[in-house]
Amino acid sequence: MTLEEKLKFIEENKKKKYLYVSPRCIQGGATLVGSYEALELYNDMAENTKKFLEKEIANLISNANYNNKEVEESLNFSLIFCGDFDDLPNNIGSPIDFIIKNKKRIVAIYRYVNSTERREVFVGFSQSKTLYNYGYLYLNLETLLDEFEKNNIKYKIDSTEDRFIPAMYRDEKITNFVISYNPKKEIENEEGHQLKKVRKEA
Repeated sequence: MTLEEKLKFIEENKKKKYLYVSPRCIQGGATLVGSYEALELYNDMAENTKKFLEKEIANLISNANYNNKEVEESLNFSLIFCGDFDDLPNNIGSPIDFIIKNKKRIVAIYRYVNSTERREVFVGFSQSKTLYNYGYLYLNLETLLDEFEKNNIKYKIDSTEDRFIPAMYRDEKITNFVISYNPKKEIENEEGHQLKKVRKEA
């Protein structure tokens, strides 16, 4: 894309009325590409999704095999539905079902800590505060979920609220995916497949 094409793409996307979706809310105000940095994230989505999957799947399976038991991991995403309120069905039903059924139209934004820094602040008295600098990845939700299934990784959307976090600090737009892998189930499946083959040949 030329610079002019990039600028046009950014301006057009600023006008799109996308939605944040989670088990607790569906709300407007989501912008997918509103800056040059966001455009780069959008353009790198396929490659970043592949790298993210390789890392998460490898770590999960490796930990489960090492411990010889099922291992769980939580992944938090901001989900952006590429459509507006007019694109929603009259009966949405369960928000979780809506997310799964519309995975093709959803971009999962993953936030990670890029760096931290300590600063001295004065609020009545001197104290230090940790500031977090975040990086972001745009991920294809359909590819994520399909690859989890292909690699025998279970996933579910956790809709329970963390009551230890005060209400004013909760981000209702965040969706928590719990992924898990059980190496014993994998062995059982392989054994069952072998038995079926033996019986078929006999």
